[in-house]
Amino acid sequence: MLEKISIQAPPFDAISAFGIGGLAILMSLLCVFIFAQKNRRRLMILGGGTLLWLGFSAAAAHSGILTRTDILPPPFVILLLSFFILAFVLGFSSLGKSVAANIPFVILVGLQSFRFPLELIMHRAYEKKIMPVQLSYSGYNFDWLTGLGALILLVLLWLKPELPKLLIWIWNIWGMYCLTAIAYIAITGSVLVQGFGSEPENLNTWVLFFPYVWLPAVLVTIAVFGHIVITRKLLDGK
Repeated sequence: MLEKISIQAPPFDAISAFGIGGLAILMSLLCVFIFAQKNRRRLMILGGGTLLWLGFSAAAAHSGILTRTDILPPPFVILLLSFFILAFVLGFSSLGKSVAANIPFVILVGLQSFRFPLELIMHRAYEKKIMPVQLSYSGYNFDWLTGLGALILLVLLWLKPELPKLLIWIWNIWGMYCLTAIAYIAITGSVLVQGFGSEPENLNTWVLFFPYVWLPAVLVTIAVFGHIVITRKLLDGK
């Protein structure tokens, strides 16, 4: 049994809460309609599955079970693992193959540009003492460069679809590195590790609450899935 640690809900900030929650819903809708590729059956399956995932993660956060640290394995660890498992399963599934084969780079890369406004919102969350500084660009998070790079590539690919693949490879590898680094920082700052200290402002507990749970559950899942299908498309040479 783990020692029970009291985890308090973060202070409310409308821009941080509605920004992350709204971005998660917007990106979910975009991905469902784009990845369905005008296939009505796939649209229904993706739409229903996404709705269930949004509801499940929100319900888990609302219930308070994610803040339980006195049981093994901790519920938030199980949920965290499920985010990455879901992204990899979908990325390497027939859906991922179809998306990689049929969706152009300009759209796949362009979708990842949400990471730029997300980083701005996350920085505000740090300033409002909702999130640890380590997860912002004032700390160790440089994913804003991934989002900005996606915006630049979006414009370049729009103007010149046959852009050298090396540029996409460099951006893609950087983006995957950033996601890996952020995951490491998030785990290091969890209540289990407390690598940045045990003070409340240094503990990564804010994502255990709604709507912030949608950051890893939805936005990180979309980002990981996106990098997988972009890599598949690059390897296929399409």
